[in-house]
Amino acid sequence: MARRIEHRSTSERSAVEVYRALIDSGYLAARLEELGGPTASLVQHVGTEDGARFQTRQGVSVDKLPSLARTVVGGDLLIDRSESWRREEDGHYTGEIAAEIAGAPCSITGSMWLRDIVAPTGTAVSELVVEGAVKVTVPFISGKLEDLIADQVQKMLVDEDNFTAAWLAQHG
Repeated sequence: MARRIEHRSTSERSAVEVYRALIDSGYLAARLEELGGPTASLVQHVGTEDGARFQTRQGVSVDKLPSLARTVVGGDLLIDRSESWRREEDGHYTGEIAAEIAGAPCSITGSMWLRDIVAPTGTAVSELVVEGAVKVTVPFISGKLEDLIADQVQKMLVDEDNFTAAWLAQHG
């Protein structure tokens, strides 16, 4: 049974500003350099008529993995992640995400949307929502691994939100 992931964050920036960052190859390279581990790379980046799609590779050193994950993976983790984003209308963007861990029976899939909203204070902000699922196919321990991976994905998304805010403050 897959474990659900739901992540929500807001930005003081408009959806179009956040969207432009999220699909920018310079932003992606900088994010990977800071957060992606020793083998991080932007594998592919393609602009489309209404958005972009790209693939990244991130690494996690085996010494940073919990013992349960070490027994399944056996070494450093390589995470291949694909995202696609498109503009639906002004102030509204949607996307899909998929990730696989090389050599591990695990997949992560989900959808994303980014939109302008009005905060309770009346100011305009944007909201990013990521909904997905982690699926592990290892008998007897799949539930524990799914929980572990879902927790790590949540932490990674928070780190990426913080990086995006800092990057926009510097480049936006």
